[in-house]
Amino acid sequence: MRTAPIHLLGILLATMLAGCAAPSAVRPPVPAASGQRAAVMATARSQLGQPYHFAGASPNQGFDCSGFVQWVFARHGVRLPRSTRDQIRTCQPIPRDELRAGDLVFFTPTFKTAQLHVGIFEGEGSFIHSPSPGGRVREENIMAPYWRTAYYRGCRILP
Repeated sequence: MRTAPIHLLGILLATMLAGCAAPSAVRPPVPAASGQRAAVMATARSQLGQPYHFAGASPNQGFDCSGFVQWVFARHGVRLPRSTRDQIRTCQPIPRDELRAGDLVFFTPTFKTAQLHVGIFEGEGSFIHSPSPGGRVREENIMAPYWRTAYYRGCRILP
């Protein structure tokens, strides 16, 4: 009787076990950004590394969170108010599990709605924002403990 080489048995076993590890309800992948959403995200990414600057609203001076969002969207013909408080009033609230690239995400870092923070959802659980003094425009994971706890609302600007 001939036996299969050990490495073939290992491959067969790994293939069988991989099927056991698959989740029973697979969530469909988040659609890739296209059109205006993709363009907005490319503009946001182009500013990664820009310094935070209180009341800043341009690459020349740096950005605060709402200045960054306003500047990015203005490059694509979308006029947004300057403050986070006004920005949240101009968009359509959406559930977190329906966020798409280009949607705004708002946080209450101090757990007070009077002090909102805003970023642009990038997809796959990340967002881009201008964080705080001493920081730079960067990507963060929306499900990191700090951001998950401070999450307040998602809003849709683009159709």
